Amino acid sequence: MGLFDQDGKLDTDVQDVLYELGNVGVGMASITMGRLLDVRIELVSPNVIPVTEVSEQMLLSQIEPDDIGIWMRFAAPMSGFVLFLLKRSFVRAVVEKMTGNRCEKEKLFGDEIAFSAVTEFANMLSAAYMKAIGNYTNIRIFLSPYMFVDKNERISLGAAPQTESVAADQAIWVETRFQLSDEGGKTDDAGRAIMLPDGNTVQMLMRALGI
Repeated sequence: MGLFDQDGKLDTDVQDVLYELGNVGVGMASITMGRLLDVRIELVSPNVIPVTEVSEQMLLSQIEPDDIGIWMRFAAPMSGFVLFLLKRSFVRAVVEKMTGNRCEKEKLFGDEIAFSAVTEFANMLSAAYMKAIGNYTNIRIFLSPYMFVDKNERISLGAAPQTESVAADQAIWVETRFQLSDEGGKTDDAGRAIMLPDGNTVQMLMRALGI
């Protein structure tokens, strides 16, 4: 099926499926984060929009000054990215919980133990995301964390090489925000996740769902 209708707008079936995938993938990742920190995490409804150009510079521009980025890449035969843009205070809380130590350094990658925890956390997020999307579509999906972005620093994660350029002329942007919620109902922004599959990957997901 085509991704766009005769008016050039994103097909409603495609939009609905990607909306649900955004909820499912980030939902499972948020459960992982919530259990780790013993907090409740709420999702904001996903925003689904087509984009005509994807570049590394465009993705970097999405990272706000107090954000830390964990970039993941779909493995073949799929193509595209999942970006977790998390508030620095949230990531530091995760690292402190995982290591049992207070983060003293401003730059997490400057502390070997802290950065090891960040890498492990990235793997936990990717595993939760893959499992949720895989169960929903009934296909095997592989997602590898490959880059940690902190201000002007870009650090490789794991063994995933940065050989593939970030570029596409058609992709769908699926953005889901999540918030920490306390017992009194007060919420605090924790960050957002952006799923960015290219057109061929979207088609693959739609076929797997029989659409």
